[in-house]
Amino acid sequence: MQIAQSKTREQFPLSYKKIIKKTMASTIAITILLLVIWGFLAFMLGSIGQESIGWLGTATFGIFGFLFVVILLTYLYQRWYFAVYFYDLTNDFIQIKKGPITPREITIPYERIQDVYVDQDILDRIFGLYDVHLSSATVSSGMEAHIDGVEKHAAEGLRGILLETVKQRISKNRVNPPATNSIS
Repeated sequence: MQIAQSKTREQFPLSYKKIIKKTMASTIAITILLLVIWGFLAFMLGSIGQESIGWLGTATFGIFGFLFVVILLTYLYQRWYFAVYFYDLTNDFIQIKKGPITPREITIPYERIQDVYVDQDILDRIFGLYDVHLSSATVSSGMEAHIDGVEKHAAEGLRGILLETVKQRISKNRVNPPATNSIS
């Protein structure tokens, strides 16, 4: 599987810990759901009587087998997602492409960027990962315009370059008002 590369992604790479973090997040959600299902089955089979306890063991093995398959498929999907994740800072805009099955692409001109900020969720803190968010006036910027799963130095570097580029572009495009001569 070829990893999508750009000069920006080479300079500020995604962390491979992102794959494990995303796999764990999905695994936690699926495990909670399967525990609820198992608890319901245990309650239902326990209320029927002792002869149905054998089915509970079969259900337990089935649930653990299903959980293993889900973890494996989630891990493989996250590796694929990581490989096709592309971002690049060009002279005029930032381009972000992500998603292996239904790819999404967002391109934001620097002049439209209103804020660049870095944040972490709980699992990001555990793994030492950061997300770099770009906000503009569009609805899609809040949903799609972020680079997630970079380490601290990459997040700070991306934020610094983006803020400096935005500042330069805005000051370059700003029209200086003409000087007025006042007669006293």
